[in-house]
Amino acid sequence: MASRSSSKRPEAEGAVALCLYRVAQEALRNVTRHARARSARVSLERREALVVMRVVDDGCGFDGAAARFSGLGLVSLRERVRLLGGTMEVETEEAAGTTVTVSLPEGGRLAT
Repeated sequence: MASRSSSKRPEAEGAVALCLYRVAQEALRNVTRHARARSARVSLERREALVVMRVVDDGCGFDGAAARFSGLGLVSLRERVRLLGGTMEVETEEAAGTTVTVSLPEGGRLAT
């Protein structure tokens, strides 16, 4: 029987990929539903041991303080990111667009 010794855990990497996909999906859904944006951009990069994704739009923005805990989509995304040991920031200002930034450990940290 062959054995693999690797510091990477495929299940954690899959969880990170799925999390990033879901965050991008929800952020872009919010752009199309609410932002009245002309454009949106998704970027993905590695920074040291992190995978960082940003979703930026040039839309109308919103009152971030009022929406911080109100939308089920944002709340569930924050929890999904937290369970993998990551962080999620939403920067927005009315009439100035929105930026969603997610940083996750490259190999993920599955909650137990």
